[in-house]
Amino acid sequence: MLLMDSGSRGDCSPVCLDLSVGLSPPSPGSGPETTADAERLDRPATGCWGPRTSSLADGKDEAKTLEARLTQVSEENRRLTEIIAYMYASQVAARRSPDGRKRSRDSLEPSNSGDANAAVESAALSDEGTCRRIKLTRVCTKIDPSDTTLTVKDGYQWRKYGQKVTRDNPSPRAYFRCAYAPSCPVKKKVQRSAEDSAMLVATYEGEHNHPSPTRAGELPSSTSINSSGPAITLDLTRNGAGAVRGLDAAAEVPGLKRLCQEIASPDFRTALVEQMARSLTKDPKFTDALAAAILQQLPEY
Repeated sequence: MLLMDSGSRGDCSPVCLDLSVGLSPPSPGSGPETTADAERLDRPATGCWGPRTSSLADGKDEAKTLEARLTQVSEENRRLTEIIAYMYASQVAARRSPDGRKRSRDSLEPSNSGDANAAVESAALSDEGTCRRIKLTRVCTKIDPSDTTLTVKDGYQWRKYGQKVTRDNPSPRAYFRCAYAPSCPVKKKVQRSAEDSAMLVATYEGEHNHPSPTRAGELPSSTSINSSGPAITLDLTRNGAGAVRGLDAAAEVPGLKRLCQEIASPDFRTALVEQMARSLTKDPKFTDALAAAILQQLPEY
């Protein structure tokens, strides 16, 4: 900055006033405008909306990742569902195959060996989906075609809980469970054979976890007299003329008719009842069986 003295205008001597005395000269690009420009350069190029735009982009990437994982899990579930459906269809087809039905039909036919009136077949069936094995026992017994009670005397006590008619058999099927249920899981199905109406088929599911409450020698419900002649069956649980069945062949055997009449007489029945009572009082298991039978008849509240 130059100043001129007003008194001596003739000799004008300029005076130099340097206001930047003692200060270092400014470096190129260090002025206020240059510093502001540098600060603007340090800011993100996207301006004030830069951080929000970056977070939105990260959220989109995370959403795509989650969507990919969900698609993968859905695909795995779909393949597992197809595998399970295929296995179930294979099991159903195997059970409905002609060979399977033939094996089931053959198991209901009585065996020719052993006793002619009863045939016992035991089989263990296992479900491939579970580890529990259920034992099935089928008993085929000859009965009177006119008998419609569907009762098989096997020494155990049963409670009937249902009956229905199946498609493959005109005779109804009766369902029983052990009198000791639910502690004993055994169930029984009784139905006439479709091929022979005089054959009664009883199917047992499971095994009894208790001894038989009655033994063959203590409570006889029926007695069979086998000899060289025809067989005669005496039902001691009925009264009157129905106490003796099969007397059509008794006349052919000497003395057999008189024996049958003596067995069906009231004196014989009284003596038999007294003998049965004495046998039962000596049996320690009879009290438990009787108590269980009484409890089963009591109403449930």
